[in-house]
Amino acid sequence: MTHDFHARFPFVLQDGITQSLAVPWLAGETNRLPPGWPDLVQIEDPVARFDVLAQAILTPHRERARSGTRAQSGGYRRWIEQDAQAFIAQRRAWMRLLGLEPALPDLTRLPRSAWAIQFPFTLRTPYISRDDQSFHLLDNPLKKEWVFKVPYVAAPGWKGALRAAMRRMRGYTELEQEAQDQQMVRLFGNVRGEEVTFAAGFLHFFPTFFDRLGLEVINPHDRVKGVGERGPILFECAPAGAQGTFTLLYVPLGAQVDDAEIASDLAAVAGGIRRMLVDDGFGAKTSSGFGTAEETLPGEGQLAVATAPLHPPERRMFRSLTELLERATAAAQALRGT
Repeated sequence: MTHDFHARFPFVLQDGITQSLAVPWLAGETNRLPPGWPDLVQIEDPVARFDVLAQAILTPHRERARSGTRAQSGGYRRWIEQDAQAFIAQRRAWMRLLGLEPALPDLTRLPRSAWAIQFPFTLRTPYISRDDQSFHLLDNPLKKEWVFKVPYVAAPGWKGALRAAMRRMRGYTELEQEAQDQQMVRLFGNVRGEEVTFAAGFLHFFPTFFDRLGLEVINPHDRVKGVGERGPILFECAPAGAQGTFTLLYVPLGAQVDDAEIASDLAAVAGGIRRMLVDDGFGAKTSSGFGTAEETLPGEGQLAVATAPLHPPERRMFRSLTELLERATAAAQALRGT
């Protein structure tokens, strides 16, 4: 389908004048359709327009399509700076109408001592990841939901980031150390290569959708000469100040787990979440400080623990990641006492 779309709208095969006139129209800078390419009027979605404009990387109009001119911001950069936030807000409104944004899981039909955590958070530093789109104007686009094109952290990304944070908390440097840790296996499942008896793990992660897009400029320098090696590189990101919601569910199924172990799991995960978001970061380039979140939350978070089947769960509210750890510790003590 991707190849058919580009074949239907071949930017790269247009003459130079048509290409130069098509760039501002595809980028949303003007409503004046290039006269030599009337078929473009069929493309209404801005994401689809940028899919066509991605072909400009094969032409002399590449930098114009990416960021405009030296005198004026344009192309994809202008759309990110001026239009992307409204676009994301509209798409997320559609997702909410369809019930696609994660809510706090309903624990009433889950086993006693199942628990869930949900809270909004604000990025302290930009979040960077790698999209799986095969063709894009930028070399480093941010990962987006496949249908609605909203920037997000996929559920497996959260699982990997939390798992790595909890490994570091325990000082593990080898996978074999994790494989011998019953709690880590209980939470995350078997370590790759250790699937003698497969276990999926009790933690279930949900995607996080961000409300903003941004651009980071990185200019790698030659270590000897001290000058830029290839010029500035644009990274698409969820910028500092962008907000998302983290959602996690724990269901002790398929094994005999006592309340003491469930309580220990809750306290350990809460500590791991704070370590991941505040100290270590998540996503790409965390060693350079990317992907961290504010300690204080922009709204109220919830920790819910199932008390009995078909009964409302016990809820504890918190307004910071330190309070989450405190509420989780109190809930863990209550579980141990039952």
